[in-house]
Amino acid sequence: MEKIEVLNTLFDGLKFKDAVYLEKTNTCTANFLYNPDCFKPTDKNRKIIIDKLTDIIGNYVSLDLNFIACALDKRAIANHTYSTIVNTFPAINKNFTYDDVEVEVHNINVTVKLKLAPSVYEYATSLKRESLVAEKLKESFLADFTVQFIKKEDIVNSSTSYIEKNMELMASIKEAEEKTVYELSNIADIIGKNDYNLAIDFTKTTQVVENVVICGEVTNVARKTYTRKTTKNGVSKEIERTFYNFTLKLNNKFLYCSIFPRQADEAKGDLIEVGMSVCCFGSFREFNGKLNFTAVSIARCNFKLESVKSSDKKVNEEYHTVFPQKYVDYEQSGLFDDADKFFEGSYVVFDLETTGLEANKDEIIEIGACKIVNGRIDETFSTFVKPSRHIPREITSLTGINDAMVKDAPSINYVLPDFYKFCYGSTMVGHNVQFDIGFIYNVAKKFSYNFNNPLMDTMEMAHQKLPGLKNYKLGTIVDKLNIVLENAHRAINDATATAKVFIKLK
Repeated sequence: MEKIEVLNTLFDGLKFKDAVYLEKTNTCTANFLYNPDCFKPTDKNRKIIIDKLTDIIGNYVSLDLNFIACALDKRAIANHTYSTIVNTFPAINKNFTYDDVEVEVHNINVTVKLKLAPSVYEYATSLKRESLVAEKLKESFLADFTVQFIKKEDIVNSSTSYIEKNMELMASIKEAEEKTVYELSNIADIIGKNDYNLAIDFTKTTQVVENVVICGEVTNVARKTYTRKTTKNGVSKEIERTFYNFTLKLNNKFLYCSIFPRQADEAKGDLIEVGMSVCCFGSFREFNGKLNFTAVSIARCNFKLESVKSSDKKVNEEYHTVFPQKYVDYEQSGLFDDADKFFEGSYVVFDLETTGLEANKDEIIEIGACKIVNGRIDETFSTFVKPSRHIPREITSLTGINDAMVKDAPSINYVLPDFYKFCYGSTMVGHNVQFDIGFIYNVAKKFSYNFNNPLMDTMEMAHQKLPGLKNYKLGTIVDKLNIVLENAHRAINDATATAKVFIKLK
């Protein structure tokens, strides 16, 4: 082993990972990780490594080298670290934000410094959680990680969180609001100038709102007066002024309104009549615990109901909660018998675990997905999702997912924007895809995301290309194709197996 370690000293940015021996061909393939910024696998460098390997193990076997690029981007590592802490180590993510991650990269050695709240710091260091976090990061980046915990000052104002500071995230996690408006026509001024074409539905207003247009039918109107004291040239006097109280009716609900016209327009208020359809511009006010409306203009009009839904949201510029990971699997190179197996395009193969079978009632508790680019699995997307209710026992028995596992997971409104970004511009693929996409469509509607991706189904592909199977469950198909499916009924494992099925059947 000590002799093998010599390989790590040959070049900066090069690290020996492991070696695989094939008895059939008497070939030993040595796998190396390298940082492209420091090392290039040129013919000259290959020869130096081969010569050193020959010195170590002799010339009894044929030697081959496999180099795996391991470009270590600080931002990518910081994103992944933040996601890992939030989704995998709930006990140490209290008051933890993206700004609490600091990354240093030297060749293929990475130091990650994590700022933790004092109480969390004491807990994490006492249990030596640094090594667990480092091993988790190493799984994704195939580099040497050192994790250091740093105690940070108590957070003075924890209410201003990472989420609240991030406007893109705030917009993307907000549920869609269906706004009901009324289209105005045949407007004839009574008091003031009215050049509006839309009015809000005042029956759905629950708080003070200023400078809006409302409409409705006048059910009663009263002309009243009040006394106003004025002072001119040092002389005070009282002036009697006119105002109008009236009630508007809309959808069998009523709103008490007032208008205080200018002195020149006072008589015009007499034109307001019971039964008249009007629109008013003004502001809501609260009086004695109830909302009233003070108008500054009013006009006769016709109004017609029109529903306006929030427009579909655009894809976020950044991932915020779930960060995709680069996929590394030596077995992948053996999926193809020849170069013709490669195919162009981007495909996202996904799988869900849910609390039940009804998309309009049950909830997503796990999402797993693999992105295939030009015939190779390139990235993975995996996260638990916290549901709003308990996971049924039968689902836990089937999937192994229980309430404790999702307790600190992000809820679907945080996960969906990142999954939408991951899938954007790709064909979505699933095994019996209509089941899983139904859940995605249902929740996407609530947040105004339009998953209009083309769909493909590996079950249909298998029916066409693997006729005669006893059934077309995923387990049966992967057995037929000699694909390993470990821990079935977990989303990322099923998605990865389905992705390999898709590549072989494409």
